[in-house]
Amino acid sequence: MNAHDDIANRARKIMVDVLDLRLSPEEIDDGASLYSPMIQLDSLNLLQLLLAVEEEFGGHIEDEDVMDADLETVGDLVGLIRQHAQATETARAV
Repeated sequence: MNAHDDIANRARKIMVDVLDLRLSPEEIDDGASLYSPMIQLDSLNLLQLLLAVEEEFGGHIEDEDVMDADLETVGDLVGLIRQHAQATETARAV
């Protein structure tokens, strides 16, 4: 498993834990809508999710980055988390 897949798997696990989904991380497809009956993301859940991501990967996700990500699907959210995790890792390496 490469780092790219590891971040995606960790992101899905955070989603399952924070959103109390009755799914395994492997069952969450990138194309699934964040607002579908399966995931039911709302603004409070998004905040809780972002705080958990910051705790897991370190650093802080800027509000502007969240707004720019145009979060519609699981893949969009995983992409934002991946971008954040990689930026945090790069900052630590410097």
